[in-house]
Amino acid sequence: MMDRDEYLTNPNTNAEIYRNMTPGDRGPVPDKHLQFIAVYNDEKAILGGGNLTDRYWNGTVWYFDETEVLDRNKSFTATRTSSTVSDAAFIEGDKFILAEDGGIVQMLNVVKPPETWTVGLQSIGHTCQHDDSVTSLAVFESKSHFVSGGMDRCLKVWETSTMLAEHSYQTAHIAIITSVDVLSKSDTVFVSTSLDSEAVIWDVRTPKPARRLYKIDDGVGLTAVVCNPVNEHEVAMGGQDGYVFLGDVRKPEELVYKSLEFPRPIHRLKYHPKRNWLAGCCNDTTVKVLDTSQQLSLLLENNSHTDFVRGLAWTKDELLTCSWDSTIQRHSLTPKN
Repeated sequence: MMDRDEYLTNPNTNAEIYRNMTPGDRGPVPDKHLQFIAVYNDEKAILGGGNLTDRYWNGTVWYFDETEVLDRNKSFTATRTSSTVSDAAFIEGDKFILAEDGGIVQMLNVVKPPETWTVGLQSIGHTCQHDDSVTSLAVFESKSHFVSGGMDRCLKVWETSTMLAEHSYQTAHIAIITSVDVLSKSDTVFVSTSLDSEAVIWDVRTPKPARRLYKIDDGVGLTAVVCNPVNEHEVAMGGQDGYVFLGDVRKPEELVYKSLEFPRPIHRLKYHPKRNWLAGCCNDTTVKVLDTSQQLSLLLENNSHTDFVRGLAWTKDELLTCSWDSTIQRHSLTPKN
């Protein structure tokens, strides 16, 4: 008679049989949880995701040489990462920087024939100077430097060509840094937000680089920040309470406007590159596009995703969103002339 233990299936991956397996012994696990999407000049795109329910939290990055078809099975090339991914930003059409939850920042380059027999993503720079997950990346106008922020409360400004940190601001905030973005048309100024309720302007040229842009008095954390490429003085911030705040870097401590737009903490904000359109998502299925030139008037609202929306990107007048539901959606807007 067959022993009972020989035919019972173990109920989950915490079982002893799975703990003793190496990653190579286990079957493939789909990277369902899409974390970010980024577009370069309406032509190239990168998508990052992972599986946040498995024993091994690895990630995958997909590269697309066109934005019309964003099917992961039809990507131009893809690569696996040692930990889950959190953010990415283009340097050029075939080169981008990638942030990982293991504290790693690396630069990847698309290698095409005839340089090699197979198309692939090659790591051309790799560093691990953050002591915790890297939460956000942003590239300066000239592409010669970029900035990163992490859960270790540290901000770093990197030289792109060498992947060396030229400036490192330890304990830049007193809580997790949630987001960073560079000021439009600037190579030295950027903005950071944190769960310590503060948004701070940084200028790497000055001995005392930090200057407070805004602080929420009731202690609600700030979770997202983005600078307007059309209006170089405008900065949009998102809070844990679902509020969207508009600030002006010329008038620190003052708000231009604020509005309660989301039912849960805001995760990401993204401006259209040529219009005053601000896209946002939160810890929910809600996606909105707001007009910052018209007191955050609503241009689009969509709830068709079935899990948290994590990534936002613009291609022409179309908003791309990706979600933990494993889908990428397109949202078309008609400009008002």
